[in-house]
Amino acid sequence: MMIAIGKSSVSKSLFAVRLISQRQLSTSCSECVDKLQNILEDYRATNYSREMPRRFCSDIAKVACTKSSPFLSASVPSRMVSADGIEGMLKNIGAGNSMPRSEIELILRELGNVDPNQGEKYVISVEQMLDLISGNKKSV
Repeated sequence: MMIAIGKSSVSKSLFAVRLISQRQLSTSCSECVDKLQNILEDYRATNYSREMPRRFCSDIAKVACTKSSPFLSASVPSRMVSADGIEGMLKNIGAGNSMPRSEIELILRELGNVDPNQGEKYVISVEQMLDLISGNKKSV
């Protein structure tokens, strides 16, 4: 007898394990990553069901980067994503109240780097955002 397991839940679990083993993420951060992925997967299934997953990831990362740019200092490249960018992207897809800013900042604190010109403001690269969204086997 075979038991069917949803592909997306298995791949998300494997992705969380990979992230934890590579970056030693806290349990709280792993839960926040899962929550963000679930929010985005729900949106993708509804609005991008006929598109390739890579296009969805690229569009989401582009919006998060665009929303970040006005808030970042001139010294940070425009290919960086801030908490403001992720928050703005979530608002754009109608999920603005689905994830508190504290959870977004926790992800960035554990996966990102500090912008030295902004004090405690953390950012991640667009490539890290793509990996975070898609669950690629690359290092986040």
